[in-house]
Amino acid sequence: MAPKPEPHDCLKERAKWDAWKAVEGKSKDEAMTDYITKVKQLLEEAAASTS
Repeated sequence: MAPKPEPHDCLKERAKWDAWKAVEGKSKDEAMTDYITKVKQLLEEAAASTS
């Protein structure tokens, strides 16, 4: 894995690093399941806020 970005690095790069660290150690299937669950949650929240 890439080294942790320095504070002066782009916020986008830091966000990507943080995201990868959050799923470190998870299997591909587990990470995919978590992603799908999160997308469904966001879609439900968006639908509820537009109702």
